[in-house]
Amino acid sequence: MRAANEFDWTWTIDDLPAFSERVGWQVTDVDKQFPRLVTNLDVNRTDATVSLHNNRAKPEVSRPLQEITFRATDVTPEDPSEKPELDQAFNELAQRIFDAVGERPTKWWIEPSRGLRWDLPTVVVELTASERSISIYLVSPAYMKWSDDNDESLDAEE
Repeated sequence: MRAANEFDWTWTIDDLPAFSERVGWQVTDVDKQFPRLVTNLDVNRTDATVSLHNNRAKPEVSRPLQEITFRATDVTPEDPSEKPELDQAFNELAQRIFDAVGERPTKWWIEPSRGLRWDLPTVVVELTASERSISIYLVSPAYMKWSDDNDESLDAEE
């Protein structure tokens, strides 16, 4: 998390090679519609998801990078006996993120999944626990603001 927090994000697809090199990940197909990112984490699913804004109308502009999502634990079968281990891993990862960024989480939630969020100046970090794994999201602050504004707008309509 320290590397993500200290990275000089532009939040475009151009960040992927430099960030990947910095953290020891592999990136391929940067020039394709769906770049591939593979982490170096010791988990059974090392693929990461890259979410990009599709700006086909302006091909001369680097595509905006919205978020990078990766698994921080193995993906396990949906088995209630695994929950204590996932809870422990979540707590340990939350502490490691806190130690790396030096801030308490900005938001937290328990439904529909358990999660913590740190709104940092250059990156928003989300730690989420599902029934089967724990994931980390590195999110563009501008994209997160847009998403939050949409959520608030929908809540106001209800």
